[in-house]
This record gives sequence, structure tokens and C-alpha cells, in this order.
Amino acid sequence: MRTPCLFALTLFILFGCGYPRRETHMTPAPPAITQAAKRPDGLWTVRVLGGETAEKKRSGMDWDTDGTGPDPFLRLYVNDRLVWESEVVYDSAKPAWNFTLPRNLQVGSDDNFRIEMWDRDTAVDADPMGRLSHMGLPSNALPDAQARLSLEMGTSVEIMVSAPTAHRGVGLYFELHKDALVVVEVEPRSPAGRAGLKPGDRIVGVGPERVQHMTGQEASSALSLASERGLTLTVADANGAERQLPLDKEPIWLVM
Repeated sequence: MRTPCLFALTLFILFGCGYPRRETHMTPAPPAITQAAKRPDGLWTVRVLGGETAEKKRSGMDWDTDGTGPDPFLRLYVNDRLVWESEVVYDSAKPAWNFTLPRNLQVGSDDNFRIEMWDRDTAVDADPMGRLSHMGLPSNALPDAQARLSLEMGTSVEIMVSAPTAHRGVGLYFELHKDALVVVEVEPRSPAGRAGLKPGDRIVGVGPERVQHMTGQEASSALSLASERGLTLTVADANGAERQLPLDKEPIWLVM
């Protein structure tokens, strides 16, 4: 009699409770919408172009004992929180990353911006190559212009900042239940986030339609289009009490 129980337990561990997880559809906002939208302060698209390392360690020793050159990578922090780490560029004193951060970076004038370059030694060990710490973005990081950031120890990094990228959509990740769309995660700077939706909320209605009377595909599609169509969500709390939440039509700002 234990076999069915063990089989059920194994399924639970592998697949959880079995409710499908979805996310609302999101598309890049057209330039006209992005330009007209209220842009959060200190929000930027950041592209890391490349850099240059010091020829040797501060001690005068070579970066790598085999003479192949350093293996640099970058770490980017905002207020001591690591927001991005680059790939390692092996055997190069002039690494090129040419990488745009996958989300906008928010750095206000009172935020500490810090970028560090490291030399990868092993999978768990690295040597510092230089760092720059600044309140807000460095003054030479001007929109749509290459900026050379001088780090300690004779290293440098080139970046380019530009206007932030915006998206259209609702900004929700949810589980699909028969009678509700249960919120799992909310993008903070989105219509869902600005409306006050939180993980655990049960969306039981989208506009005039109740989720229990819709197919899963219908409910998911209706939720994805709710902001664009100006639909109000009916949300139930843990006690079943319902409230109406209107969604704005402002863009989603994805932030690192």
C-alpha cells in the first residue's frame, strides 16, 4: 500500500501542486509611448562596452603565472547590492563585453554606484583589479555618449547610458486555478504593482467576466490585455472579501 503514496509524494516533489504557472504578455513599448510616459527618476539603459586592465598586479607580479594574460570580469553594485556580474573575458588586457544590461538600472543621485573589475583565478577565487565608487552615476556618464570610467590600479571601463526601455503589459506572474488567477510575483514598476497587487492575491474577475466561467486560455489572455483595455480586476483576499482594482495604462519599467 506504500507504493501509491510514494509515487504521489514523488510527483508532488517533482511538479509541486500541479497548478500551471503563467505570466502576462509583455511587449516593447513604441517610442511615442515611452517618450510620453512618466519616467522614474534615475532610470537608465546601460551598455558595458569594454575595458583596459593594468599591465601587472600592484605587487608587480603577472596576473597569470603562465603568461597568458588576465581573465577580467566586472561586478556592478547599487547601494552595496550586486545587480550584475559579467562574463569572464579570458587572456585579455583589453576585454570587450559589448553587453546591454537585460533590465534598466536605477541609480538616483543619493544612490551609491560601484563598479569593480576582477581577475578570475579559479571558479571560486579572483583578484581585485580596480574599483570605482560614486554617489549617483559618474558625472561623465552622459546620455548616448561613451564614458570612460577610471578605476583604481590603472584599470578602466567604458559604458554608455541611454533612455530607459519601457514595455506594455500588466506585469504579473500567476498560477492558473479553476476559479482564480493566483498572483505569484509582481513587477513593482508596472500597472499591477502600482495597483497594489501582492503575491497570494486571488484574481477572480477580469472586467465583467468571472474567472470560473472562463477557460484557462481565456482568463490568461484577458488578464494580459486588462491594462490596455482599461479593465478592472476583481481581487479576493484570504478571507474571500473582494475589492476592485483598476489598472493604469502606463508602461512597465523593468529594473535590475
